[in-house]
Amino acid sequence: MSEPLPWIPPWARHAARVLLPTKSGDRLRDYVVEHYYAPGMVSRAGVFEYWWRRRVMHERPRLHRIVVHLTDHCNLNCRGCSHFSNLASPAFADFGQLDREFARLASLFDITEILLMGGEPLLHPNVIEFLPMSRRHFSHSKIVLVTNGILLPKMQPEFWRTMGEERITLMYDDYPIELKTDLIEERATENGIEVELAEHHDEFFELPIDFTASQDAADSFARCRTVANCPTLRDGRLYPCAYIGYIDLFSERFGVEGLEPGARDSIPIYETDDAYRIMDFLLNPVPWCAHCDFDSGENYEWGHSSRSIEEWTGGRVEASEPESGTTERS
Repeated sequence: MSEPLPWIPPWARHAARVLLPTKSGDRLRDYVVEHYYAPGMVSRAGVFEYWWRRRVMHERPRLHRIVVHLTDHCNLNCRGCSHFSNLASPAFADFGQLDREFARLASLFDITEILLMGGEPLLHPNVIEFLPMSRRHFSHSKIVLVTNGILLPKMQPEFWRTMGEERITLMYDDYPIELKTDLIEERATENGIEVELAEHHDEFFELPIDFTASQDAADSFARCRTVANCPTLRDGRLYPCAYIGYIDLFSERFGVEGLEPGARDSIPIYETDDAYRIMDFLLNPVPWCAHCDFDSGENYEWGHSSRSIEEWTGGRVEASEPESGTTERS
């Protein structure tokens, strides 16, 4: 994880560590992060700027990022997937529904970037149709198609042409798998497509799920800002992260009860015209955050999943396997 307060000079950070007791220094750091620094994916505006835009300029809120699944399932079986895609049955986004939801979001927010992902979005048989539709609603936003890259060499010329015409950024992950990167780069260059290679990680962070919800929700949310706190659109609701938005995939796979998000864990996009109310919701912890056990989190090397529950729980709990396997979602 990067330094959380990069705008504070190194000498000042060093002085604070030397002069302040550890607990006092931690409290000061947490206060500054909470009240004056906005590194998360909801808003990049500081407290004063946010207030000024809202109360003085009466501008529409700027939502920094939203994540949208074009598929729930994936063709790469990653250990501990934070979207539970390796546990999902085949499920594809409905074009008409997402078209309506994008229209609604565009009427509420200025959105900096939209991530079309999954799962693996290239598994959607009509993935090309979503590209001009997304650009039509978000003409000035950065739209990114996030893929693991496996299927890119098999994509037809129409896909590459549409990506270029609609100014869709292509992002693929730097997993330790063999990709035909030269071919991918060549086709992207031919069609004027901006390519971003996802940041390479030798290790990933495992955030264990606490079935008892005994964690401090506010503390978990504050620590999540640069880890997983990324607004996720699903079925007309915005969730603070994919963990909450797709926890049903985990629960169904392992027969776990009690993890269902409540009414206060997401916000519907159709029930209010006050976009700042939605922003305020996304900028604050929700009850489900009490399930995230950051103190027990640890780093691990990327690898293939065994689809065992311990990959998401740190091995501290047990749950029964569903008798008939997963249930396919429509």
